Parts: sequence; structure tokens; C-alpha cells
Amino acid sequence: MNELRSPWKRLVIGLPPGLADRAGIDAAVQLAESLNIDLLATFIADASVLALAAMPGLRELRALEQEWQLLDPARLSRDIEQAIDFARRRFAESVSGRTIKTGFDVLSGAEAIRSIVGPGDILAVIEPGHPAERIARQFTGLVEAAFEVAGAILFIPRRIAQKTGPIVTDALSSKHPEIRIALEIAAACKERLIVVDPSDAGLPIELPAQAKRLGIEIDRVAVGVPWADESPLLSFGHLRARLRVLTRRPMLRDPQQIFSLLQGIPLLLIEPRRV
Repeated sequence: MNELRSPWKRLVIGLPPGLADRAGIDAAVQLAESLNIDLLATFIADASVLALAAMPGLRELRALEQEWQLLDPARLSRDIEQAIDFARRRFAESVSGRTIKTGFDVLSGAEAIRSIVGPGDILAVIEPGHPAERIARQFTGLVEAAFEVAGAILFIPRRIAQKTGPIVTDALSSKHPEIRIALEIAAACKERLIVVDPSDAGLPIELPAQAKRLGIEIDRVAVGVPWADESPLLSFGHLRARLRVLTRRPMLRDPQQIFSLLQGIPLLLIEPRRV
């Protein structure tokens, strides 16, 4: 039996407005099922957009028609409902046949995510498929809430390199919890663990014994010299990892930079004081 327990009880997915494919959702669903934790999908339907549309004289540029048109509150409301229905169907397809407890919530604004997410949750942020979505309040508010209240953040790229493979973490400090949490995730996912060691610090003394009891192989990759930022670890694409696990650090704050470095491998950022 796995002696290490997940510090989280639930994984919450912030669904992006545009869902071109299911890869990101599927990756979050697969992790939640492996960890045997609840799964909640949230769709942020920004109520302020409808309030804006009700203001007289405002126009929007319609891409298909290539012309400016008056904002139509009724049409905009229908568009939002269609987006919600589409997201609900995509999520239902991803969780079909899964054994974990799932749910789907529609939120009235990005700020509402703070009321339902806490230290016991992983908040999954999926890379937006369109540049306009990166600056939308639905996305920026979700990221702000993730850093402020969630116990961990799962950054998921739009394209997943592979669905199986080792779990990768680092050994910058044996006091950090990410090595033991990464070991627990590796055991839950039935994958081996790779520890990247940039400072020749070595593994915590008790880790090999824990791994042996769990039946998990640990490989250590010595980098040789420590790095000043996180880019080398994030660029370890040749390890063909399924997931990276790191503690939050000042350099890992900008979501745009993080997404640009993922190379198709999701990243789980842990907040040590909330674990």
C-alpha cells in the first residue's frame, strides 16, 4: 500500500473559453484519477461582459463579417450559453467512464474562483489557444487566484508531448517537499521518478528506502553546476517526462514565460507553506 498520501483532496480545472481540443482537460483528468482525488471543472462566464453590452452605442468588430456592429446583449448571452454547453460536453466526454467524483460549475466572474479554491486544491490552468484569451479577465483572474489561494498550480500546455513517462523533480533542497510529493505521484501513476540534481546535493537519506517500499525506481541526473533560474530544468525535454514537479520560486511567476518553456510537459508548482 502507498504509505504517502496526497496533500490535496481535489483538482479544479479552469476551463478556457476556447476548447479547440481535449488534450489539456484529459491530462488534468488523468492526474486526478491517478491521485484518486475529486475533480471539479469551472467555466468563468464573465457577467461584466453582459453589463457592458447593455450600454448604448457600443460596437464590436465581427471577425467573420469584417465589419463593426452594435453589441447585441441577446446575441452575446446566447454565445455565452453556447460556450458553456460546449465546455460542459467536452468535460463530460473527458470524464466518461472515470471512477472519480466529478462536478461542473459555472462562475459569474474570475473573482469567484477564490471562494471555491483553497490550500487543499490543485488548480489546473490550461494554456489558452488564442492570444486574445491570454489577456482576458477570465484567464488573468484565474492565474491570480491560483498563485494566491491554491495549494498547487498545474500548468498544462495546449499540446501534450506524451501521456506516459517519468515524473521529474529536482534536488535543490532536501527540505523542500517536492521530492516526496513527486515520489507519491510517481507511485500513484506507476511511473519512475527522475531527480535532477543541479548542486550535487544528493537525495534525502530516507528516499531510496521509501521508493523501494513503493516499488518505484529513482534515477538521478546530475547537472554539474547549479543554475540561476529554472529554465534548464524546464527545458529537460529529452527526459520524455509525463509531469514536472517543482516548488514555487520567484522566477516561476509569469504564466506566459512558464507556458513558453513547457515543451509539451505539464508542470505542477507546489506552495510549500500550504502543503
